[in-house]
Amino acid sequence: MTYLYKVLCYLDQRISEWICDDGWILKKPKVVSELSNHFAKKSIVVIYSAILSLHWLLLLSYSPSGQAEQPSEYRLKVAFLYNFAAYTEWPHAHNSVLNLCIHGEDPFGENLRHIRQKKVNEQELLIRHTKKIEDLPDCQIVFITRSVVDSLDSIINLLDGKPILTVADTPGVGQQGVALNMAIKEGKVIFEANLTVARKNGLRLSAQLLRFATKVYQE
Repeated sequence: MTYLYKVLCYLDQRISEWICDDGWILKKPKVVSELSNHFAKKSIVVIYSAILSLHWLLLLSYSPSGQAEQPSEYRLKVAFLYNFAAYTEWPHAHNSVLNLCIHGEDPFGENLRHIRQKKVNEQELLIRHTKKIEDLPDCQIVFITRSVVDSLDSIINLLDGKPILTVADTPGVGQQGVALNMAIKEGKVIFEANLTVARKNGLRLSAQLLRFATKVYQE
């Protein structure tokens, strides 16, 4: 299963070089250039959508409490963090870096090395650790750890209306203003999405992402 997941990630990355979010071709491989423009667009989008679906289904099927060779809970949550970044669109995303801030005591540990300085839609993913709430407006993604959840209201109020994706893994915070909230159910990582909050902050969550959310809160 791990090998298949790596193959899907590779295909996802390669096809991402050919199309953008609205399905228009950016770069055509030789075989595609020989097809009609209309047929090429539709074919690649269909293939890409299928790969994205398999990608998410495989990720959601992992169980951190299963076999010994399977990833740990927070190794999987790191993978989810990366995918959340990949399937979120920021307004005026022209910066060369995407700051992922871990606010509070870091539960990920060495697992963050798997995504450190990786590219997300041509932006370099930089991981920062923050202790002061005043540092959060400089982030594009904020993971709110359980150690600071008592300050959730202050964090949400500070980031309200700003193009910052908030993520957590604490029960109930999705309804309290966190855009994406992870949880463990039946040994698997799941997530819920607060679409109202994301839209209010000017963020566009991909339909491919929302498709796999267990709950989507919206007005």
